[in-house]
Amino acid sequence: MTINVITPPDVLHNQAKSILAIQPSEETRLKLQSVIADLDQPLNLYLYDATITGNNISWMLNIARLSDYIIIDLDKMNRDERQFASYLISLPQSFYLTNDEITPYNLISANKIYDLDWLGIKLKED
Repeated sequence: MTINVITPPDVLHNQAKSILAIQPSEETRLKLQSVIADLDQPLNLYLYDATITGNNISWMLNIARLSDYIIIDLDKMNRDERQFASYLISLPQSFYLTNDEITPYNLISANKIYDLDWLGIKLKED
């Protein structure tokens, strides 16, 4: 199995499944790592973390359109990224984590998640 970790500004064009992780917390990163460790197929893991790679919102939006799954940690997004949160979570392949009980994200998408256990199952089915 090959896992390609890709960060801005790079893009990899191949036939592998692609996951975009937007501002994942340390806990989310560890869980994602354990979920994909058992895969027997190639995978592209796009990582958008502005604290590491700087803001590259256009890259994030372009990769979101190309990805099979998008995992968004809304609580870790900065002000600039939050301006695009409603668009990102409206995409059918987006799943979001948040502790925010005030903002009605559920009106845009019912894909709120609490863990990544489901992702391993979905990737093995694909």
